[in-house]
Amino acid sequence: MNESGPPAARPSGARAVRALLTDPVLPLAFLGTAAVAAALYSPMLTWAITGGLAGYSLSGSV
Repeated sequence: MNESGPPAARPSGARAVRALLTDPVLPLAFLGTAAVAAALYSPMLTWAITGGLAGYSLSGSV
């Protein structure tokens, strides 16, 4: 095995798969969509969390 030689060529298919797996577009799109959904449902989520915490504290579990 020659360490000083050129790197072994990878098949182009492997390069394409790696590019898709490491491309930040899909995670950013998912996080952006989740942020918009959370912003649209924030009043309902706020009341649901507040009600859950109130029910937990009034039930004697605290």
